[in-house]
Amino acid sequence: MATVAADSLQQAVAALNALYNSPSSSAKKEANLWLEDFQAKPEAWQTAVILLTNDTVGTEAQVFGAQTMRRKIVDDFQDLDATHRSSLRDSLLNLSVQHKSSPKIIRTQLCLALAALSLRMLEWDQPVNHMITLYGSTATDVSYLLEFLTVLPEEVNDTRCPSLTDDQYRSRSDELLTRNADQILKMLIVYMENSGGDVHLQEAIFRCFLSWLRSGDIATRSLLNNPLLTFSFKALQMPELFDTAVDVVCELIYQTKDIEESMPVIQEIYPNLVPLRQQIAKSMEDDNEDSVRGYCKIFVEAGECYLSLVVKHTDHFRGIVEGIAECTSFHDLDIVPMTFRFWYQLADELRKNEEARIKYQDVYENLVDVMIKHLHYPDDLDTWNAKERDEFKDFRHVMGDVLKDCCLILGSRITLGKAYVLITQAATKTPPKWQEVEAPLMALRSMGAQVEPEENEVLPEIMKLLSQLPDHPKIKYAATLVIARYGAWTDKHPEFIQYQLQFISSGFENEDVIAASALAMKLLCKECSTHLLNYLNELHSFFVGVTKKLKGMDLYEVTEAVAHVVAAVPNTELAQVFQMFCLPIAQQLAEFASKDQVPSEEDIPRIIDNITQLKIFFETVNPQVPPSEPHPCIPIVQELWPVMDSLADRVGGIDEVARPLAGCWRSIVISYRNHYAPLLPVTMARLVKSFEQTGLGQYLWVGSRVVREFGEQTPGPTLQFVESLSTSMWQILQKYAGQFNEIPDVVEDYFNLVTDTMLACPPEYIHSALFPTVFNAILASFSIKEQYSLASVLRHCRVILDHVNDLQRPHSAPASASSQSSSPRISAIDVTIVKNQFVEHDSFVSLLLQGLIFSFPPEVHPDATGLIKALAMFCPEQSVLWYGKAVSALELTPAEMQKTVSDFTAAASEGNWNRIKAIVHDFTTIYRRKNVLPRSRGGKK
Repeated sequence: MATVAADSLQQAVAALNALYNSPSSSAKKEANLWLEDFQAKPEAWQTAVILLTNDTVGTEAQVFGAQTMRRKIVDDFQDLDATHRSSLRDSLLNLSVQHKSSPKIIRTQLCLALAALSLRMLEWDQPVNHMITLYGSTATDVSYLLEFLTVLPEEVNDTRCPSLTDDQYRSRSDELLTRNADQILKMLIVYMENSGGDVHLQEAIFRCFLSWLRSGDIATRSLLNNPLLTFSFKALQMPELFDTAVDVVCELIYQTKDIEESMPVIQEIYPNLVPLRQQIAKSMEDDNEDSVRGYCKIFVEAGECYLSLVVKHTDHFRGIVEGIAECTSFHDLDIVPMTFRFWYQLADELRKNEEARIKYQDVYENLVDVMIKHLHYPDDLDTWNAKERDEFKDFRHVMGDVLKDCCLILGSRITLGKAYVLITQAATKTPPKWQEVEAPLMALRSMGAQVEPEENEVLPEIMKLLSQLPDHPKIKYAATLVIARYGAWTDKHPEFIQYQLQFISSGFENEDVIAASALAMKLLCKECSTHLLNYLNELHSFFVGVTKKLKGMDLYEVTEAVAHVVAAVPNTELAQVFQMFCLPIAQQLAEFASKDQVPSEEDIPRIIDNITQLKIFFETVNPQVPPSEPHPCIPIVQELWPVMDSLADRVGGIDEVARPLAGCWRSIVISYRNHYAPLLPVTMARLVKSFEQTGLGQYLWVGSRVVREFGEQTPGPTLQFVESLSTSMWQILQKYAGQFNEIPDVVEDYFNLVTDTMLACPPEYIHSALFPTVFNAILASFSIKEQYSLASVLRHCRVILDHVNDLQRPHSAPASASSQSSSPRISAIDVTIVKNQFVEHDSFVSLLLQGLIFSFPPEVHPDATGLIKALAMFCPEQSVLWYGKAVSALELTPAEMQKTVSDFTAAASEGNWNRIKAIVHDFTTIYRRKNVLPRSRGGKK
């Protein structure tokens, strides 16, 4: 035993030396993994004690020893018997005496270990009093005691205790914290009053006070006339204590958020808040960002916690709002966002209180000016890198939300009027500064959601002003997006449509404005589609011309723009108009499809763009047509089909082309549904052929939609379709046998397909020859590590089990004799077939358990444990046997195996299905931590 301990110590010291001193990053990583794994081993207990009692090993080794002691208590305390627990406590207390003057990092880890032990060791009577008795006297000892008392609430409230039942945990927590809170509070007051000028001791007292406040065990009434409250505000004037004091004051405010219960304490807190506004002003004048940030945290906390007082007692508590407004006006845009949630919450409350809204109107008017000022781009914008530009752009949108709040409180006339005045003033300067024009334009765009479409006073003047603004790309860009944002307003003011169309169209001549123009065209056409029917010819000419020079997102947005207008055409005229806009796109694709040679690399982007344009048209032009009437769009689809079919043969194997091509077909199926039925046979044949030729999952993805739309009505052809796709899938799976991780997308799409088949026509699917083959593929696919692919496999199993579990519920009682004579009981046969599959594949539970322990990504663990639960519901007796067999294949002691199997058996016999899920989760989690992580990190299988 001594040899083992000596070897472990030597290895630990060597690993620590490599971790801290090796120049090799790989050696450091290997050492870190070894140390983590070592902490899970039984010998780590003794090694930790040796490290902590050996002064020659160095600080790093002693820190590791203290960390190991804490981790062992948290993870493995339940493995100790009563004698070892007592010995552990005595060792820890002795080590604490030895290290009470050691570096703080060691003391903190030892205190964490003691706190963890005090929670778990129920036979340790009154640990808090025990620690106070040991360390409550001398200054050095008090610092150590304060460290223990600081971490104790955190450890008790933020830990897991598998060794304690819920009742034991609640009782022990009450014993450690709640019953000691008043005593600790009085003790902290005494320590503070006798601290003199020792700021280090004062900081330790504050941090301990803060920890107990956060635990919620200090009653609000205890804060009444409490010297610590006054000390906390005084400490804000001491630079050494400022940050800690900010945290304490914020927590004091938070703990008094229950206004009715805490009003006496709030009446003490608020008078201490008001003078802090002078400190805000001084800090802003000195450009002291850290101080402004601290005061901002305090005032925002007060504003959010005392919001009802701010609204109901506006005159008395207005100082909080003004303090927050002052912080919002500060130039540091890292601090300004701290106030945004308060402004939203206040605006939401003021909407319900007209009297208070009027009293805070001046605050919100100033806030509009402040936010527009913050929206200004800097003069040195050219020196910013791309990341800085993107971050500021994103932040401007967040600031725009505050302007919406302002508009909500002030109304659109005032807020729009402010922006209008700023624009006109800036535009008339010589020379005009583009930032001063662009910022209020951005504000107008942000406030659009709160402006009524019927607004007739300010917006007409703003719209007229747009074409008169200085010719600068940033200004043009912002003005164009203003039009984009007010499409609903334009719908109520159609007299501006032609003006806006001309303004937007002119933007396509400027490379810097094209993106804004494309978006504005899309939104204008979407909101005003009916009015724009009068401009169809002009739109067609514009569309044919401008799309020749557009690509990507700009092209797609312009396409969607005209598609919205086409969608507004009456059904009687739709076919002609639809064809008019789609024909140029179809002609370009036909050229590509008819070429003798394979399209070049230069052709591919245009093919993708053209197919995506058609997809957008089919998604957007989706008129309501009764099933008995012919659909005006189907003839266009039929005309296009040969082109699309030919393209699929020529370029359908190129992944980047297959995606939009499959997406286009899927959009057609979704949009036209039953009217698409005549094209269903050729579509199914095409998808089968494309998947056979390419093996790309996109075609399975479309197949899933076909099954979802038509499977229930046509179960026979649907099943044949899926079986045909499956034939190619089996060939792919054989090709990648044991290496499914190389084709996760295809596996995911396939199992989504068969899941949709199961949902659309369950009896036909279960009775088909396909079902047992899919079952074999399920088990093989458990080796996949990609989250979404594996989730699709597990979901398919769950859908099957949910179906048969539903059949076994009481509402699926046997049919009457008469009905049985006319047709077989399909549901009973379903149950038998499914059960036979699980019986035949009795390794199912074992594979799930192996996956949970060794390979499944954490995100799918709930799915896997839920699947075991569903299987237990389906066949409880067999599931007990399967679980026992799965567990027996693992490295377990007889006691561990007996416990998890007996727990599972008891839960299954009681029908406590949620307990089944918890048992599997707890068992696999503990087994993985103890047995798997060390092996995997060591490279062993």
